Amino acid sequence: MPIPRPILLVILCLIVVMGTAAGQDDLGESTNPEEKARAAKLAAATKRFDETIRPSLKKYCYECHGPDDPQGTLDLVSITDYAQAKEKEQIWTDILERVQADEMPPKGSVEMNFGDRQALIGWSREYQLKNVDCSKLASDRTVNFYKGSVMSRRLNRAEYANTLRDLFGLPLELDERLPADAAGGGGFDTTGDTLFTSSLSIEKFVETAEEIMNRILPNDPSQQDRQSKEARERLLALADSVATDADPAEPVRARSILKRLMRNAFRRPTTTEDIARFGSIFQRAFDRGDGFDASLRLAITGILISPHFLFLVEPESEQGDIQPLGPFPLASRLSYFLWSTMPDEQLFAAAESGRLMETDGYLEQVRRMIRDPKIASLGDRFAVQWLEIEKLGLDVRPDASKFPEFNAQLLASMKQEVIHFFNHLVQQDKSLLDLIDCDYSFLDDRLASHYGVELFEGPSDDQKSDSDGFRLVRFADRVRGGLTGMAAIHSLTSFPLRTSPVLRGRYVLEILLGERVPPPPPNVPPLESEEHQVDAANMREQLDRHRKEPTCAACHQRMDPLGFSLESFDNLGRVRTESNGHKIDVSAQLPDGVVFEGPVGLKQVLLQRKQQILRHFTKQMIGFALGRELNRFDDCVIGDAMKALEANDFKPSVLIETIATSLPFKFRYYPK
Repeated sequence: MPIPRPILLVILCLIVVMGTAAGQDDLGESTNPEEKARAAKLAAATKRFDETIRPSLKKYCYECHGPDDPQGTLDLVSITDYAQAKEKEQIWTDILERVQADEMPPKGSVEMNFGDRQALIGWSREYQLKNVDCSKLASDRTVNFYKGSVMSRRLNRAEYANTLRDLFGLPLELDERLPADAAGGGGFDTTGDTLFTSSLSIEKFVETAEEIMNRILPNDPSQQDRQSKEARERLLALADSVATDADPAEPVRARSILKRLMRNAFRRPTTTEDIARFGSIFQRAFDRGDGFDASLRLAITGILISPHFLFLVEPESEQGDIQPLGPFPLASRLSYFLWSTMPDEQLFAAAESGRLMETDGYLEQVRRMIRDPKIASLGDRFAVQWLEIEKLGLDVRPDASKFPEFNAQLLASMKQEVIHFFNHLVQQDKSLLDLIDCDYSFLDDRLASHYGVELFEGPSDDQKSDSDGFRLVRFADRVRGGLTGMAAIHSLTSFPLRTSPVLRGRYVLEILLGERVPPPPPNVPPLESEEHQVDAANMREQLDRHRKEPTCAACHQRMDPLGFSLESFDNLGRVRTESNGHKIDVSAQLPDGVVFEGPVGLKQVLLQRKQQILRHFTKQMIGFALGRELNRFDDCVIGDAMKALEANDFKPSVLIETIATSLPFKFRYYPK
């Protein structure tokens, strides 16, 4: 018997309703886990935008970034809901850069408190522009940076001295003879924008070249010291197998020497034009009777003041757009990054054969150079500048009347601890997390006595002494170990007469975490004018009033707790528990409520933020390697480096390889 049509329709409707309900819970919501997760994530993001982000934008940003003539064409008022916010990736990228750099809100506007700032930075990181084209090298802003016939920069003072040392095999102390180099936007003296060539610097380069050649090829060789004589012999040995006794052969001999010297000095094959130009200098002097040594000295002096020697030249590509560096510019870029000096013979040979342009051949050279002792240049040049250690003893110095033990020897030992420690990480390929927390460092006798540490006699594995007396020392606890346990850092972040939690906290924020701290606002009352009236025991009391000032609170809430935890170190980095008979309180609490105590507690806090520290460290090394300020296309290199570090136990070799093989390092953008 057929089912009546009305009943059939009811049954069909029930089937549809029941089928639909099968995918729903009692509240009418989907029971599909993925759908529920997406819905929950959307609801949380919407709530976060509505309750946290948009109110912050309204409080700090709407005044300048509304629909009526928005500054920087940035209209934030029009973003009224989460859906619009999610689509505005470029806006969050811009906000992240401006807020992190403390450029927004601008000076004179309402000061952004710590919680709002961290919330806005966190949101912006999640929703910033992710789809950067990593095959590009220049944005609209950086195209202007690349314009010009060549992208060349002058050798800085250290590179110049190292190159002359390796060119002639003669140790040279030239720092005081040459003008100091300014540090660029990244804080490094490799930044091409700030390596100016003034009339004074040219004059000094000429004087230095003449002085060096007078040592190697003097008018009276009998007055030479042993090292200068050996340098002269090596120079003259560059001549090919030609007659060397008869006078007519001497111009031929000189050209042979100049040809081989220019290949090394100019860091590329010698051209016929090079030989003609500098050979003619020799010939004119020789023809007027100056003699072989004097004529050769004049020609080589010309080589040492040539732009081909003084500058790292990267010739323009005729094709334009993005092109790989040639083998010789690439060899120089790699050598001055890792060694701060000219390529060695193996690197030259790889460039000449073309092997350097092959992926395997290039990696072979990078890895060989990391293992070479000259990689210690990274500690001498990169680490010292990144950590601002070069300021200690110059711009920053403990008061001699209160700290008479601070002398040249202790200063040198403090700096060398940092350099030896950093170079140990690189040469032994130790985890970069040791920068934050470990139980060892490198001490010589002077610094060990200063720290109250006993150095054992004998060549044990842990305490094998380097040529300058430094050896690896393990500590009984973790108060020392890592950067925050080093005396150089503590002296650098102290006033002449007393320590400063503010300076130390600011150092941790800016140098280690990469957060910019703005200068204090005007008309803020200082601490006691007499420094001796303020010490570690009453510092908290003194700083309380700064945190009560609304314009000061945002920064001091971030800095002071970090600095208080390091007050167990005095101006010279010695461990202490009291100051002027009063116990020092090294407990601290961050704005987010995290409580910790002392240097050991600080290390744990920093380890929780290891990604931020290593990301900033990576940016610093990339800036040092590229010799320029970074742009958003460099985020691709930073991202690749962070992934590689996480996958390889944070080994420095992985970071160096990632930078050296990156597109911005191996390629150049050439305007068409």
